Amino acid sequence: MGAGLLFLAVRQWRSRPRPGEPAKLPHWMGAIDRMTVGRGLLLGFLLAAVNPKNLLLGAAAGVSIGASGRGPGSSFVVTIVFLAIAAASVAVPVLAYLIAASLMAGPLRGLRGWLEQNNGTVMSVLLLVIGVVVIGKGLGNF
Repeated sequence: MGAGLLFLAVRQWRSRPRPGEPAKLPHWMGAIDRMTVGRGLLLGFLLAAVNPKNLLLGAAAGVSIGASGRGPGSSFVVTIVFLAIAAASVAVPVLAYLIAASLMAGPLRGLRGWLEQNNGTVMSVLLLVIGVVVIGKGLGNF
């Protein structure tokens, strides 16, 4: 799994836009502004459940939790904490926008622009760090 994450990190790094070059957005990302609730839920499910990066990250978390030697109750709690942290990156901005749409519109628009331009770099670093940690934990078990 760690090697798969490192492979994805390199691939993501190579596909990032060069400085001054606009980021190429996937078709689905450009359609977000015109999306209905039903399509949004379907897209959210597909991005979370079928995305290879998410599958590898989830599998790595599951292997780490399973190999930790914790009992079933403790593993359950750790899994719930992992899920809460993973969901927070989506839930917090959505809830903030629902609570204070006018206050959050500007910052979220700015964050969206930054993420669109820097998505490849952010994902590369994230995948690299998690891949190295997974490989390190795997080597530590020998």
